[in-house]
Amino acid sequence: MKFCEKLDFLMNISNTTNSALSLYINLDASHISRLRRGKRSAVKDENSLRLMSEYFSKHCTDAYQCKAIADMLGIDFHTLDKTNSSELIMRWLMDEKNENAKRIEGFLNQISKISAQPIASESANIPSTKTTTADTEIYFGLEGKRLAVECFLSEVLDQEQPQTLLLYSDEPTGWMTEAREFAAKWAQLMVQVLSQGNRIKIIHTVSRDLDEMLHAISQWIPLYMSGLIEPYYYPKKRDGVFKRTLFIAPGTAALTSSTTGDMINQAAHFYTRNKEAVWALAKEFHQYLSLCSPLMKIFTSHETISYINTLVEFEKEKGNCIILTESLSLLTMPEAIASNFIPRIKDKQLNVNELAKNRTTSFQQQLKDHSFFEIIRIFDCDQIKNREVRIASSDMLSNEASYYTLETYLSHLENIQHLMNTYQNFNVYLTKKPIESRYMVYVKEDLGAVVAKSSMTPIAFALNESNLTAGFWDYLISLIGEKAYRYPNRKDNSDKLNAYIHRLRRCSERENFT
Repeated sequence: MKFCEKLDFLMNISNTTNSALSLYINLDASHISRLRRGKRSAVKDENSLRLMSEYFSKHCTDAYQCKAIADMLGIDFHTLDKTNSSELIMRWLMDEKNENAKRIEGFLNQISKISAQPIASESANIPSTKTTTADTEIYFGLEGKRLAVECFLSEVLDQEQPQTLLLYSDEPTGWMTEAREFAAKWAQLMVQVLSQGNRIKIIHTVSRDLDEMLHAISQWIPLYMSGLIEPYYYPKKRDGVFKRTLFIAPGTAALTSSTTGDMINQAAHFYTRNKEAVWALAKEFHQYLSLCSPLMKIFTSHETISYINTLVEFEKEKGNCIILTESLSLLTMPEAIASNFIPRIKDKQLNVNELAKNRTTSFQQQLKDHSFFEIIRIFDCDQIKNREVRIASSDMLSNEASYYTLETYLSHLENIQHLMNTYQNFNVYLTKKPIESRYMVYVKEDLGAVVAKSSMTPIAFALNESNLTAGFWDYLISLIGEKAYRYPNRKDNSDKLNAYIHRLRRCSERENFT
């Protein structure tokens, strides 16, 4: 169950109004209403969740209420009593956040291992699946849909001129993923379609749960790395009863189907080459596209300027921020190190020195009113000395990996310590926990995120869809801990950072002595 569904259940079983709950937990009644309807992401504040759970525990004392709650929590009715009901309800309400964090972690680990599938310059030896040249053909069920999709992509490959394909489907993705042989053939055909210079505009469905949405996006990531795909999404809620598929190659052919509920196994899929029908379906797609927003901007290492410009715009947005990189963030890099790294960004259209100064100024302005949390991985001295610790995003920005020396790494840490001493809103969290080191996650609460794969064949995504943003935010909060984020012990964090610096400094001195 989603948080909104759990909250709605508890409010109904306890006969609670929005205003009654809002008074108890000190949240606006309209905000409670939006939480119930899923218009706001799950409550993140641990204190608000505790008060909420306490309220429902006090107002659900009748046997029928306790039985209903116990059933929902999946526990024996007799184990639920006044001494533990509040804590059990709170754990239940927090479960979705924890599950979302796990899903995001799985997604990040998956994309960090993806290497770009080469876009071949010559067509692969894939036999054409065109069956007839009839004006319109009808295919049925899952196998029919797969065959129709093969016909569609094969026909696109037969065209002399590249075009922009228009793709949308809110039907379950099992038709594409559950048959391994078809999934492999689909991937081959898509690579060939892109290799011929075709582009794709795709509207993703974000009304799916986070797990399915991440799964759908991850399937497209190897193809996103071509830089030829523009993903969009419809920002409003849909009930998902009626589902639609539109695959269109304007001027060539179109595949369309409509289903209700779970009838995809019996659905009819219409494949047409009729020019008027293809035109009408393209018109329908563009009408829908006009109501959509970009799901994410995608950048490869060949699009440095666009990526940096997007970062600059993102950093102008005012909001609380958490960042996790493969080492230390570029925002906190001291000028002396930056002046050595910046010349490696070999783009004549960029005034990189001015850009770095502007980013630093913007960052310091943000710190006056909004919190900034940097998650720092703890490395062994030998890892740094052996040039195993990379400068964050160096592959993406300069097309080659750059590494810290022990001295430059220490200098960067000392600058972070200076920021902690200077700005009350700047904080760090040091972790020894093993975290996949091949990505950057940079999130502004309720505003958006920049996610970058920093391993071989780097790629970056900038997104502001609310569910994805909340998912990435919850993931970073899960690394820090809700309490440690909401009520940070700055002295303890500063002491840990100092101890880390001193340990590395002693290592450096021993090396110089020998």
